[in-house]
Amino acid sequence: MEIFRALPEELVEEEILTQVPATYLKGLGSTCKRWNRLFTGDRRFARNHTDKAAKQFLGLMLTNGFRICPIIDGDGQFSCLELRTELSIDDPYPKYPGAQFDVGAVFHCDGFLLCTNKDRSRFVVWNPFTGFTRWVQPSCGGTRGSGFALGYYGENKSYKVLSYRHRKNDFEIYEFSSDTWRVVGDDAMPPGWSIGYSAANVSLKGSCYWFASGVDETKTHSFLSLLRFDFSTEKCVPVPLPYECRDVPQAACVSVVKDEKLSVLLQRERTSKTEIWVSNKIDENGTTQVVSWSKVLSLDLSPDLQLCEMASFLLDEEKKVVVIYVSWMDEEDDPDFKSKELIYIVEEDSDVTTLDFGSDDHPGALVGVLNYVPSLAQMEQAGGKRKRADFRV
Repeated sequence: MEIFRALPEELVEEEILTQVPATYLKGLGSTCKRWNRLFTGDRRFARNHTDKAAKQFLGLMLTNGFRICPIIDGDGQFSCLELRTELSIDDPYPKYPGAQFDVGAVFHCDGFLLCTNKDRSRFVVWNPFTGFTRWVQPSCGGTRGSGFALGYYGENKSYKVLSYRHRKNDFEIYEFSSDTWRVVGDDAMPPGWSIGYSAANVSLKGSCYWFASGVDETKTHSFLSLLRFDFSTEKCVPVPLPYECRDVPQAACVSVVKDEKLSVLLQRERTSKTEIWVSNKIDENGTTQVVSWSKVLSLDLSPDLQLCEMASFLLDEEKKVVVIYVSWMDEEDDPDFKSKELIYIVEEDSDVTTLDFGSDDHPGALVGVLNYVPSLAQMEQAGGKRKRADFRV
């Protein structure tokens, strides 16, 4: 601190602090009121920090107990993954005094977590690092057939929430600046396309990506592909996969690699090899499209590993290691059909390490793993409610 006091404030804030990784700024904010306001309320500083600071990539896991837990890599060994302290957020409308918000689904975008409760009747957009929260009531009142995604557009990052119905292709947009919902035009989805119930979505450079099924020009054959929702045009655009998938695969998952690329995991049949592909880099404005794919892993997982359409994964492209989450209904060992949570750590030689996180009888959570990047990102202040929350990692 003494060194910083000897330097001009502009130099410290504009050149030094903007290059410090977000997690290290957490402690600095408590030493100085000016810095605390800078880290938690200055959107211009947040944009500069996003551009200049080194990004930290964390893995998060949503458990069947409706809790978000960081996945920690012990001593740099993937075989030592463990869950640490939960990321918790107080529920402002609890059924019981002091209850925490039960997260039924979670979506990451730009350092924010969009956390939906298990019946999809309300959600919160939360930055665990800064403590920012915005509580929102879905216009439809909530339904298990609904999905939500967070995105943005423009240099100043105008954030929006997309609400969609599986199989029905009904879209609505929530505007943070006005605290209102509005219906998106009928041309948002290409004709003949449909989003499945099991589709897990991800965000990259402000756009949302998820798997959907479509039909060819003759309308006689269906196939699987990615769809990209552009929050500036509010339209879905098909993204071709590395190869044509005319039959529904055993597993098809999408993930994000270091906030720069997309990655897809494709397993055509249970007994076939599993392939993991990575796209070209998407630029900071999100204008670069997916034009090429490179296969980074070809794994022979059978019979060591069984995937399902609800799987999710994280990829370390450099080390050629993939962390895959699956949830199975353990009918043989458990008469109550509890869900069993497993993580498979698969290396390039197809060597599989299985981590069993036990069974849970809490239904309704869309469990899985996801990438998270701590950020100082700020949002518009109009509308909604704001409340501070602790970041406990």
